[in-house]
Amino acid sequence: MKEFSKTEIIKKIQHTDVNPDMTSKDVKKICEDALEYGFDGVMLLPCWIKEAKKYLAGTDINICTALGFPMGGALTSSKVQEMRDVVEAGADQIDFMANISFIKDGKDKEYQKEIEEIVKAANGKVTKIMLEFGMLTQDEKARAAEAAINAGITYLKNSSGWGKGGHATVEDIQLLKEVSNGRVPVKASGGIRDMERATEILNAGAVLLGTSSGVKIAGGTDEALSDY
Repeated sequence: MKEFSKTEIIKKIQHTDVNPDMTSKDVKKICEDALEYGFDGVMLLPCWIKEAKKYLAGTDINICTALGFPMGGALTSSKVQEMRDVVEAGADQIDFMANISFIKDGKDKEYQKEIEEIVKAANGKVTKIMLEFGMLTQDEKARAAEAAINAGITYLKNSSGWGKGGHATVEDIQLLKEVSNGRVPVKASGGIRDMERATEILNAGAVLLGTSSGVKIAGGTDEALSDY
């Protein structure tokens, strides 16, 4: 197993707070954390993008947001409009949830078409598909990932990290890396709470880590912001 320095791991973290009760004080805190520790980016809900931009202006820290989240079942047209809105608001990277019930129902073409439309609306911004592996069979995982790649996604992501989406496992990240076969990189999310777990997941093939435990991993004293 390859060993990563703490600095290497920190630079791969997208520091996450997508709790529905987040306040402007919390936005300021995660942005200050990102500046202090040198995280790759902050991940927050769309309504806080402009607030985060005030704190991170002039830096190379990515402002990331999540849409179609946490259920994925909104109309495609709604997700497309939301994508346009978050791009206009200033998001650098967008993690979104497609309708995995299409995959469960064998509607793979409809699933891929939705992703294509959402990616197109991103207008060149980095997009990551939240695949919610905790609800999929092995066959469904492979089909969902392949369809997302074919639809033009920038990153594959095992899960939102919330609810039934499940936590990142070595096996799931290895599966994503295998399906991708070098075509797109992999982001891991869910249950990454310490250096040991981060190292395992990076060795499995992830290049980005979504976690609310960024400060804890970096050696700070804060507890995780959520179960994410």
